[in-house]
Amino acid sequence: MSDRKKQNNFLVHGGILALSSLLVRFIGMIYRIPVVNIIGSKGNGYYSTAYSVYNILLLLSSYSMPLAVSKMVSARVTKGKWKETERVLAVAMIFAAVSGTVFSALTYFGADYFCTNVLKSPMAAIALKWMAPTIFVMAFLGVLRGFFQGLQTTIPTAISQILEQIVNACVSVGMAFVLFQYGVELATDTGNSALAPAWGAAGSTIGTGSGALMALIFCTVLFFMYRGSIRKRVANDRHQKVRPYGRLMQILVLTAVPVILSTAAYNCIDIIDVGIYNGYMSHAGYTEDIYNAVWGDYNSAYLLIIHLPVAFAAAIASALVPSLTAAYAEHNKKEMMNKIELTVKVTLVISIPCAFGLMAIGGNLAKLLFTDIADESAKYLVFGGLAVIFYSLSTVTNAILQGLDHMERPVIHAVIALIVHTALALVLLYFAKLEIYAIIISYMAFSLTMLVLNLISIYRLTGYLPDPLRSIGIPVIVSIIVVIVCFAVAFIVSHTMETGRLANLVIVLASAVLGVIIYFFGILVSGCMTKSQLRALPFGTKILTIAAKMNIIR
Repeated sequence: MSDRKKQNNFLVHGGILALSSLLVRFIGMIYRIPVVNIIGSKGNGYYSTAYSVYNILLLLSSYSMPLAVSKMVSARVTKGKWKETERVLAVAMIFAAVSGTVFSALTYFGADYFCTNVLKSPMAAIALKWMAPTIFVMAFLGVLRGFFQGLQTTIPTAISQILEQIVNACVSVGMAFVLFQYGVELATDTGNSALAPAWGAAGSTIGTGSGALMALIFCTVLFFMYRGSIRKRVANDRHQKVRPYGRLMQILVLTAVPVILSTAAYNCIDIIDVGIYNGYMSHAGYTEDIYNAVWGDYNSAYLLIIHLPVAFAAAIASALVPSLTAAYAEHNKKEMMNKIELTVKVTLVISIPCAFGLMAIGGNLAKLLFTDIADESAKYLVFGGLAVIFYSLSTVTNAILQGLDHMERPVIHAVIALIVHTALALVLLYFAKLEIYAIIISYMAFSLTMLVLNLISIYRLTGYLPDPLRSIGIPVIVSIIVVIVCFAVAFIVSHTMETGRLANLVIVLASAVLGVIIYFFGILVSGCMTKSQLRALPFGTKILTIAAKMNIIR
């Protein structure tokens, strides 16, 4: 297979996963709107607090499984070692059973301690307890997704993610309403008004578990359909030397632990931030109702929207690791460099306009999606939109180092970045008194620190650095033009329509359509990407054909 076809295969599967991830994020954003409207900012604050604990316990138990399993499977499939591949799957399932059981129990029985003593939000424990079974389900789901990704197909993962989110959305909205009403009755009987939003948040978490269970059922059925083909390849495997199960378990743990530690740093941010922020706000004399509502708006109006474009980078990273691992195993340096260059450039070309666009019309988008958020919350995206670029690039550079078999470097970088993040958050809260803006600034500082350290390591290992003009300069210049157009649209609409949801809808849609057209034209005319790079993209050939017909590119 030629280098170009290999590139195309890797990016096509990354594109499939990216599209599904964006759809999943979009569904997640849409269903959170009625959920937030049902349970309110306070309930969303409880949900966000509980989810931050769940997320860290999930990654400690199984979050690393897709990447670790895909990396091990890819390295063996490339060499035709199907007997070892089968054993990798077996030891991964054992690991999932043990870790899933232990951390599910820890989540349920430790919920009151985590939420009361660590995060200063005791009512969030109700929602966290309902999340405990989901950790057990996700452990097995992660193994199966990693197995399919190791075969360098992301289609099972993509379809299962969509199914998971559809079920999650339907159940979350329904159960949030049902349990919110149950909480209202409890509040009437006990006089504790916080019970209604707390139980409403718990109802929303049931959707998370239901969606995960549906995805696991789908992947299990698909695996057994594929089982016959695997058995034939195992039977035809002529490799005599097969590593024992104990050694493979050791390799799995040594592969998973660095991923767990580096990912833990990413997800620890949420727990650290909510703990620091709630502690400061409580110390400053604010009530729990006030700072929980602000935290809920921060999660809805900032983090939820910021992570939509970052999902693209995460999908490309998931597809890159097994592909880069295969090239590394074959000692194909040319293909490795091509993959690294193409991955970073595509990430930059996508993330830069997304960041600038959110900074331009993020306030309008937040007001459009969430009717009950405070006016101040609409400024979060304008203030912290650059996080899209930093997080997208830090995600793919993490994947590059992992694919190059330097698993320890992202861990070291993540620890350093986490120290910088925490110190900066404390200084900006207790000395500068920036409140929620201190969290936004330190959030960006973490990903920027991680990115810089990752790029230094990649340069030392491979000699690669992004092209400052074609990869960064041109996308920035074209994005600035797009921002000017967005401001013009907002100015015209605000002076011709009454301020409200309809005006925000017009601003967002008009800016998005015009922005995409202008950016697409600017990138092609400027020669930001070569023809071979464009062809390697999903639908790249069609893009080139359209550009040629428009006389944009020959």
